[in-house]
Amino acid sequence: MSEEITKIKDAIVEDVATKVKVAKQEAIDESAKELVAKEAEILGKVTKSEDFEAFKAAIGKQVDEMDLKMQKNVKEKTKGVVSMTQALTEAFEEESVAKTIKSIANGGKQTEPIRIEVAKAAVDLTTANTIGAGATQVTITQNTGIVSTIRQRVEKYLANVSVGSIGTNRALWVEENDEQGNPIFIAEGAAKTQLSVKFVEKTKEVQKVAVYGKVTTEMMGDTPQLISYIQNNLVKRVSVATENQLLSGDNTGENLSGLKTYATSFSAGSLAGTINNANEFDVLEAVRLQVEIANGMANAIFVHPASLAAMKLVKDTTGVPLWKSYADNQGNITYGGMQLITSTGVPVGEFFGGDLSVVNVLFRDG
Repeated sequence: MSEEITKIKDAIVEDVATKVKVAKQEAIDESAKELVAKEAEILGKVTKSEDFEAFKAAIGKQVDEMDLKMQKNVKEKTKGVVSMTQALTEAFEEESVAKTIKSIANGGKQTEPIRIEVAKAAVDLTTANTIGAGATQVTITQNTGIVSTIRQRVEKYLANVSVGSIGTNRALWVEENDEQGNPIFIAEGAAKTQLSVKFVEKTKEVQKVAVYGKVTTEMMGDTPQLISYIQNNLVKRVSVATENQLLSGDNTGENLSGLKTYATSFSAGSLAGTINNANEFDVLEAVRLQVEIANGMANAIFVHPASLAAMKLVKDTTGVPLWKSYADNQGNITYGGMQLITSTGVPVGEFFGGDLSVVNVLFRDG
């Protein structure tokens, strides 16, 4: 083949290759038209038939190779998105499979298993291997705003005593400590009996209970409902600790003077040793009597929930629970004018209370 013809052939092949890479049918058709035109031009320059045949064979081979590459590229690019039907069709069109199936259809004998491999394998459609498999899992996570809290007891002390406020660090009050003289009935013009009372000033220092908690500003910005809970949790724990002191504080050091410390000790008085088969209701009667003898009006008793449960199990001789005789429609028990108030701040088996109208609690700061 002459040098001039070889150059023309190479130019045509390169031009066709460039357009085949575009992978568009119209580009291929256009290149084919140009090839025919070039052939017509070259034929006038080819003088030997063997040169023409060699030239035509070389062009055909190059185009065939590029066409095969193009088909392979297109197949590989679309393989990942084929449907299940397309994947099965391609599997059945494999030469070995098609040949075996055709042989069986024509009455032949199957000598080995037909192996069909489908690249598009089915998987379980679960969150774990779909949206949850990557960073996009956050799109299916929603903050409910719910905080599962640690249970704290319900405070009941302050709701049953007198509560006020104070502006300094010491409280002062006056107690009537002693009385002198006795009033008597007298005749007209007789000397009157002189009476007096001793007033004693009492003071009590204000005690402080305080806590603090630390949290980052990022956490405050990301989880406002959690921050609100943390703040409320701290306040709640302070309130429970305060109520513990109001009930049982021993008045030493920084401790408050609790109800158990300053209240008059229980005394059954004339009832001591006189009650057969004594139970918790008999204790309440003795408390009521003791308060009344001291010129008070018993109105409340704090008890542990376990103590109240034991009282509810006490029955009369006919098997009827005694507490039902003293309960209202809500199940609240009032005995001798004293409402029974449950609190885990009271030890099991003990009773705190009597006339709570004399109890005062003052707060300097909220």
